Amino acid sequence: MTDDVQLVGIDLGTSGIRIVAYDRRGDVIGSSDADLSEQSQREWERVMREGSPDLENGEKICSVDSTSGTIVMVDKFGEMVFPPVMYYETASKQAKEIEKHESVEEARDKGISISSTSPLPKIMKIREENPKQFENVEWILSPTTWVLYRLKYEEGKRWRDLETDWTNALKFGADITKEKPSWFKSIIEDADLSPDLLPEIRRPGTFVGSAESDLAEEMTIEGADLYQGLSDGNSSALAMGCLQPGDYGISCGSTSVPKFISSEIETHEAIYYHRHPIEGYIAGAAFETGIILRWFCNKVLGIGQEEGLKLAQDSQFGAEYGFFPQGDRSPFFDPDLGNVLGGFHPNQDLSREEVRGRFVRGIATGIAMEEYQYLPLFEKLFDLSIDRVRFLGGGSPSEDDPFTWWNELRASVWDREVIKMEPRTTVGSLIPASLTASVYEDVDETCNLLLREEGKVDRHDEITSKYKEKRREFFDKWKGIRDLSPLV
Repeated sequence: MTDDVQLVGIDLGTSGIRIVAYDRRGDVIGSSDADLSEQSQREWERVMREGSPDLENGEKICSVDSTSGTIVMVDKFGEMVFPPVMYYETASKQAKEIEKHESVEEARDKGISISSTSPLPKIMKIREENPKQFENVEWILSPTTWVLYRLKYEEGKRWRDLETDWTNALKFGADITKEKPSWFKSIIEDADLSPDLLPEIRRPGTFVGSAESDLAEEMTIEGADLYQGLSDGNSSALAMGCLQPGDYGISCGSTSVPKFISSEIETHEAIYYHRHPIEGYIAGAAFETGIILRWFCNKVLGIGQEEGLKLAQDSQFGAEYGFFPQGDRSPFFDPDLGNVLGGFHPNQDLSREEVRGRFVRGIATGIAMEEYQYLPLFEKLFDLSIDRVRFLGGGSPSEDDPFTWWNELRASVWDREVIKMEPRTTVGSLIPASLTASVYEDVDETCNLLLREEGKVDRHDEITSKYKEKRREFFDKWKGIRDLSPLV
């Protein structure tokens, strides 16, 4: 690879696409995006065209990340037989059917979970409702894989010998515990599906081929070398700098997603695993956080999230009301455990703004407490200390805004050095690709050139000291609320 190589990352999300091109130094040389109006092949292709920056001729490598668990069923020419089945859609009846099989328990030991939102039950549902149309399905793919081969193959050419990366394969039934990940055929056959519908599994960053389609030409990436990509969550993990065993990071938006790089799998009900594209495994979790705060501000208080955080920032430290987040996902997976507010009294001396501030500060603190729980959990599971947290979220270390205040509250509760990373999701899938293509000598050079740190998030000793004693108490009370939830 020459020093003039262009690294093109494509991030296809639920609401749109973002395409960013970098030079070898990691500087952005082109960036564009486009919004989706619906989920369809025509619309995906439109945003790929309109969301592409106009790039100069020259050597290019390209990779992709997209939503994990979304299903794309195509015919022999790569044309979608059905619209994409999104990761959040459900098939409860079929999930209950497949859960009757012994293979489900075996699958869980291999990191494969089956629920109403898992791909296999949803594929069963589509086939049951459209048996004749389903006969045209040649391949069942992730969005990441579909985009790569849509760029590779000219229109009307048969798609043959397809491969997919192991991060996107996991939810479809991949056994990542093997030295060479492969499909766990028992659960796929119990879903009455042929394993031949699924591509071969490869390491992220494996060479796919050259971008030869008309679509690639319209996107100014014709001739680019294509490499296997990642699911969006794993791309974010790598973009945070979670590259080697011991690295820990957390992205905080509508959902909080902690990620830890481990050398082996240590099973725990609150953690799922992906195979890391470079070394080891990505242990992680996901739970709603920011969306709760935003909902409370908008729907209950009638104000915006930023205004709510400003009131919390002005609220007296330690006077916040108690808050315990919903436990329908990690760590309890209890669908009946909703959010709980408590510890407030009708103090007539408080202004309306002060009461609002105490509520919002309580929610912001409870969320920080929930996020903290994964630090001691990972430390205990893997018998080590986590001293540094890589963080993706709103705000800026150099600014005095409400979101930065929340970041500082988090850092104080977590009691760790917190480094805020520049949001570069499109870099994530390019890291294994650039290593395969020998753009960089090793992981360290890749990290130094492609990743960007925005700065250290300040911690406040007074807050750290106060909440150090309360963190254990918080989790014990939270578990108590879970035990009471069936009675409420």
